Amino acid sequence: MSGKAKSKTDVSARAESRNSAKLCSYCGNKVEVVMAVSPTGKKSMRRLCCEN
Repeated sequence: MSGKAKSKTDVSARAESRNSAKLCSYCGNKVEVVMAVSPTGKKSMRRLCCEN
């Protein structure tokens, strides 16, 4: 092993990916991901943008 301990996760890479905005392929706006619950109780993730 080297003298310097390594982190198991690359925290800076995770923070960068979290902060980078996901853009819609149709309109180019930022996509918001929300959890929707159907009347039957099934949960699903939905991407809200231009509703395409």
